Amino acid sequence: MNTMKYLLAGALMVVSGSAMAQSFDEAVKAVKSGQSPKEVESLVKDVKDWKKNAAGLAKVGRAYLDVKDTLNTRKYANLAVDAEKKLKEGKTAVGYILLGDLEVYNDNPGDAAAWYQNAIYFNPKAAEAYKKYAFIYRGRDPKQAVQTLEQLRTVDPTYPVDAEAGHIYYMSATKNSDYMPLALQAYQKVQLEDLSKLEPYYMTEYALVAFASQKNELSKKIAEFGLKSTPRNAGYNRLAMYNSVELKQFEDAVKYTNKLFNESDTAKFTPMDYKYAALAYEGINDLDNAVANYKKQIDCCTSETQKIAALKDLSDCYKAKGDLVNSLATYEEYLKLNPKASANDYAGFANIYRNMAAEQTGAEQKESVDKALAIYKDMIEKFPNSADYSNFMAARTSSIIDPDQKLGLARPYYEALFNSISAAGIKDNSDKARIVEACQYLGIYFFKIQNDNEAAKPYFEKLQEIDPENALAKQVLSIIK
Repeated sequence: MNTMKYLLAGALMVVSGSAMAQSFDEAVKAVKSGQSPKEVESLVKDVKDWKKNAAGLAKVGRAYLDVKDTLNTRKYANLAVDAEKKLKEGKTAVGYILLGDLEVYNDNPGDAAAWYQNAIYFNPKAAEAYKKYAFIYRGRDPKQAVQTLEQLRTVDPTYPVDAEAGHIYYMSATKNSDYMPLALQAYQKVQLEDLSKLEPYYMTEYALVAFASQKNELSKKIAEFGLKSTPRNAGYNRLAMYNSVELKQFEDAVKYTNKLFNESDTAKFTPMDYKYAALAYEGINDLDNAVANYKKQIDCCTSETQKIAALKDLSDCYKAKGDLVNSLATYEEYLKLNPKASANDYAGFANIYRNMAAEQTGAEQKESVDKALAIYKDMIEKFPNSADYSNFMAARTSSIIDPDQKLGLARPYYEALFNSISAAGIKDNSDKARIVEACQYLGIYFFKIQNDNEAAKPYFEKLQEIDPENALAKQVLSIIK
């Protein structure tokens, strides 16, 4: 049974009579203690004018609903309805409301809505009926539910209609994000001071709605308002941290990180908590703590998708820290786990080897260069559209161990790049920059290193075609003509 799906948090309302006889309390106790229906009925009939006491009868019926005795729930609900039928004033509709609650228990939302509607017709001031009818409709038609609450505003001006509307739209937004702006609009009509007097979930939802709507200043303001009265509230400390990160207020973010992890009650930490904590520490350049929090994030990830993203972040953090060995190892794990790794992902992997090579010498440097080159070769096979980029980067990487071009290590990559762009034509500025660099390298290599003017000439001619004012092309072509 999805009983609570249609009822307000806080559950079924008990409507008290103005002068409830003690016997009704005794009857309720009898129900809850498991006495027989006949014994309960006897206690009820001991009450003077019991047939006219709708509130007392509904209370007994509700006690039966609490113990899941639907047959006797219906019996006393109908008695409560009968008790008010002949009244000209003072009608409460508690019987109809109880019948609605019974249908909620039976998972019959349509029948429940009909009973709540009867309650409203019978007693237009039955605030609880409006509220429960609205919550029946919140899943089916949230806007209709809110319209019902608007009617309640005229019945009970003190009822927090806007907050309730915000709650309805928030619950709907968890399944359909189109309702998120409506939730925000509704909650924005309520002053924080007034919202704080209601159940705590309203304030929390408002802060969440603002965060989801990228209203980070507002969300942080709400969270900090809540923390004034409940400084150990994990939800508010969490949102204050998240919003501070989004606002790039990293000192505040670190402060709330500490409050969330060390000064909050009953907090259950999530992978996202550790991610934002890591971002907070990165923001103040405390990379050791950032690494520690990324590791914690990975440890508590509940899905491969989460873990893949976290590994990439950890690798980047190691890289920023200058720890290229761990950056490389973590990035390799990231690629192995990631079935959707893109050309950009592999390029990032090669780039770590390039950074390592830039800091190395001798055999170690050559090993890093060779590994980067192997990745670029793999990229061309896996992602043919990345061939120009891969050859371009492979050429530059080769130059790390052949800076004076004497070995011509970059030559095959620049030749492949030159041939590719020449055949396809220059389509954008990237193509232009790459072929210019290829022409300069190949022209100088043949002219200066190989002393082969004929081989050099086509590259300088192409360079001059692309850039007629190119000084290098003019100078060399004037010599080799």
